[in-house]
Amino acid sequence: MAEVRSFTARPLSKQARSDLKDAFRVYLSSSSLAALRLRAGDICSLTSADGPPKTAIAWTAVENIQNTVVQTSRTLQDCYGVKIGEKIAVNRLDGALEEIQSVTVVDRTDAEKLAKYGEIRDEDQSHWAWALKNLQLARCEVLTTGLVFELDLIGQRRSFQVVGIRTQNAGTSRTLFQFTDATKVSIGEEADERVSPEQSDIHVQPGSLGGLSRQIEDINESLADLNLGQRAVIMPPFYEHRRGILLYGPKGTGKTALLQQIEKAGWRQVFRLGTATLGRSLNEGEAKLRNTFQEAARAKPSVIIIDQLEVIAPKRTSLESQSLASVLCESLDSIRSASILVVAAARHPNNVDDALRTPHRLATEIELQIPTAQDRAEILRAIRGPAFAGLSDETIEFLAEKTHGYVGADLFALLQMICRKARQRQLLDPRSTALPSIVASDQTDNMDEVADPLEIQEADILMSLQEVRPTAMREVFLETPKVRWSDIGGQHEIKRRLQKAVERPLKHPERMRRLNVKSKKGVLLYGPPGCSKTMTVKALATEAGLNFLAVKGAEILSMYVGESERSLREIFRKARAARPSIIFFDEIDAIASKRSSTSHGGVNVLTTLLNEMDGIEELRNVLVIAATNKPDVLDPALMRPGRLDNILYIGPPDFEARQEIFRIWTSQSVLHAEVDLEDLADRTEGYSGAEIVSICETAGDAALDEEEETGQQQEVCQKHFDYALTQVRRQITAAVVEEYEHWRLGIDQ
Repeated sequence: MAEVRSFTARPLSKQARSDLKDAFRVYLSSSSLAALRLRAGDICSLTSADGPPKTAIAWTAVENIQNTVVQTSRTLQDCYGVKIGEKIAVNRLDGALEEIQSVTVVDRTDAEKLAKYGEIRDEDQSHWAWALKNLQLARCEVLTTGLVFELDLIGQRRSFQVVGIRTQNAGTSRTLFQFTDATKVSIGEEADERVSPEQSDIHVQPGSLGGLSRQIEDINESLADLNLGQRAVIMPPFYEHRRGILLYGPKGTGKTALLQQIEKAGWRQVFRLGTATLGRSLNEGEAKLRNTFQEAARAKPSVIIIDQLEVIAPKRTSLESQSLASVLCESLDSIRSASILVVAAARHPNNVDDALRTPHRLATEIELQIPTAQDRAEILRAIRGPAFAGLSDETIEFLAEKTHGYVGADLFALLQMICRKARQRQLLDPRSTALPSIVASDQTDNMDEVADPLEIQEADILMSLQEVRPTAMREVFLETPKVRWSDIGGQHEIKRRLQKAVERPLKHPERMRRLNVKSKKGVLLYGPPGCSKTMTVKALATEAGLNFLAVKGAEILSMYVGESERSLREIFRKARAARPSIIFFDEIDAIASKRSSTSHGGVNVLTTLLNEMDGIEELRNVLVIAATNKPDVLDPALMRPGRLDNILYIGPPDFEARQEIFRIWTSQSVLHAEVDLEDLADRTEGYSGAEIVSICETAGDAALDEEEETGQQQEVCQKHFDYALTQVRRQITAAVVEEYEHWRLGIDQ
């Protein structure tokens, strides 16, 4: 069997013939032709990674080219969807081209000329068909569907496209055929396009995309208008085919990957528009935009892909703003056929010119959201693929649960980091004598024989999770809190209520929907200083595995007008992008004190906070937790239902909690057997948790002082704690506790 090799597609340096006779020749070096057992004029197949084989004619390159290059004409690139730079497999085919019995063409003259000339009259069709056959098709000699010919006749210049070719072998898989004198040529209507086998189904396949099944279903539903040759339903006269789709979502959610998958849906031709292709000047961009839509009209069914639409057609801020929105609207309005679709992508639809977001233009808007745990598992499986067994389904489920707020790009980066960590660990392991299993694809098979399979362990995952943070969180908070529930003594009821507020919406959303219970938006922790309010929130974020944004109330305040409000809105924006997440406002009283007739700047900040919590844009999967030592100064509006309505008092620890705090600290120290923790817990009634930790550390300092004096190792003894109790004074008096109790009673009433 002849050899099959891959070549890089390159354009021809010389101008192609106007009669298209050489349009489907592919030019290879003499040595490449010999290796493939091909001679000039032989039939060959071209196979890319994205589609079925296409038929072409092998030819010897005129110029000196590399053995890894195949040169193709612009016509072949357009008809077969070949992209410059992509890899193409070339294989020899036996036999000759099949002869064409009949060919069908349709009039593709642009709208401006068509309005001038009018439709071809029935009595004139035979004249146009005869001229097309003898003046164009016969000179071309070989045909494929999609070819476009220009013909001048009776003072009219019209464009015709080949839409159907019939040969004796109806089931042939080849795409290039021989035109003969016996071939019949007919000019058909738009419906004649259905005879082309390549246009029978336009459908987006999931491919290697994970977590986007719902979005792909919506796109395929929109593509139903374009599926020619399928079972059709006659739509009413008022029905208008959808001309455009707008994909939007945060960075890394898969917009560009989905656009690439749409390109492979089976179009006759794909056109891409972007800031690089439209040129620098506005006039150049307008001309290229109009030209692209005209070319798409001649090559339908076709798709026009526009990435970063907000850059090409941004929302107008003034009349002088430069934008291609008006020309894009004009071009979209000119598309009245169901055979052309425009798919655009943007970060946020509100950044796109409003004129484009109408039912007659970009009618379908599809959001690519931050993936859920189930979506993340699908994405991870899609990235892993079937070939790698080192990442089990159990490990993928574990990863999906631990990666709140991660988008597809983040998950890809995370898997890369995990593999590097695992490889580094195996290379440093003295028991491993072979190479790791990740070997470049162009290395020899002998290397694979001595390679160890890559083993991914939980430690590799946990270390990687610390280094690869969600995109939306990288500029906000780089280090996740390291506090655990076990580090906090007592407060078991507070811990339980906080866990319910966070875990129920994530783990049991269906139960909440069944009982019509909505998740809590906000929690207010209040109490005397040093009673573990901040530590409790950090432990909650760590244990739940959520993204955590810690904000000091005073840090938001700025002397510049509007800056504080902007900072606050940015915090909520990032929390939404990285949801599920926790926003923790420490010292909330600094920005949410009671409003009065004399206050100015603080009112605007408080109003912004209230609007972000229950404004027009719903706060979903974002929990706001605030802490304060001064609950009496907070504005009552902040604590109404739907805001910080879950109000928890964190007071001085009780006897059991104090004993637990002593036990936690002393478990990591060297303690003398005579120390009675129950006695210490009894003697520290009324002390805060921070004060009890201070007593322990003061006792440890006293033991260190004695060790330095005697030169002998010391244990922390009872006398050291007795000394510490005389040094650390209790600052929470009965009057202070009574004030908090009085405020709580006022709230409850």
